[in-house]
Amino acid sequence: MTDSPSPSVSVSLSEPTNVSTVLDRAGIDYVTVHEQRLLAIYHTGIFNVTTEPESVSNARTLEIECWEAPLPSRSDERSPQELLEDFAAVFDAGDES
Repeated sequence: MTDSPSPSVSVSLSEPTNVSTVLDRAGIDYVTVHEQRLLAIYHTGIFNVTTEPESVSNARTLEIECWEAPLPSRSDERSPQELLEDFAAVFDAGDES
């Protein structure tokens, strides 16, 4: 790991959204940490998703951080920031409860 800050992004959703349902539909693996946080695995990268003050099952905003970049052999030459943006786009496409 490097000392540079991890890429992160804020996502505003148009309506309350069940984050787990969106990830399930997209075929993205995740682990629920607690009511307002989960860790998702996307292209072997690990993304921290928090939904405070809402719960993961009824979120209006997401804070997504790339905790660990994908393995170089699986990143398709994309930077961690590009993969973060691709991951966040899943919520634009699946912005429904």
